Amino acid sequence: MSRPLPRAALGAALALAAATSAHAALLTSEAGYTGPMLDLSAYATGTYNFTFGPKTLPGGITFTRSRDTESNSGLGAVLGQGSYGLGPNGNFGGNAVYAGLDGGQGWIRFTLNAPVQSFGAYVNYSPDDGDAPRIRVLDQQGNVLETHDLSVEAPVSTPNGYNQFAFRGISLTSPSIYTLELSGSYILAAGSANGSVPAVPEPETYALMLTGLAAVGLMRRRRG
Repeated sequence: MSRPLPRAALGAALALAAATSAHAALLTSEAGYTGPMLDLSAYATGTYNFTFGPKTLPGGITFTRSRDTESNSGLGAVLGQGSYGLGPNGNFGGNAVYAGLDGGQGWIRFTLNAPVQSFGAYVNYSPDDGDAPRIRVLDQQGNVLETHDLSVEAPVSTPNGYNQFAFRGISLTSPSIYTLELSGSYILAAGSANGSVPAVPEPETYALMLTGLAAVGLMRRRRG
């Protein structure tokens, strides 16, 4: 039978737990962020796919969606481009590329091959529609390291907006994060503040760029 901790030991344990929790941070800005960013450029195809995953994203990130909870389509999460509404927080479509929870319950996860200290994404959700929007980070075994209710601690408010996301993430004191989990409220995740992805230059564009750089280098040598 386990014995209760002596009062002094219990106090020390509680103080240690509080100190550990105090070092975790809920990020509300990408300023200074050095963790992984979502790259959804492979899904900029003009439409979105329904998927439970796993789907492999650039940067060694695996995307999955929970299977045992409500899904609006019955087909999982959305991944790519397409029209999507988040009630008072506006509408999404056009050039925006995102991974989204197709329902008010359940989760979407982005899992890495190696641990990091911070993990975040640009997010938005439908306020008061389904479960509370939450952000969590998990360790390699799937244990929750830190969790926050965004609607209480860091709400995203983009009234009648179009393709508007806000950065949210979690930072710990050591690189122990393997998974970023977003849940509830039809939550969406993107790699930028408007969901756009960097344009990839065509081979001809690369050739022109290289020609231009060579010309600049030649001019500099002539001026030297």
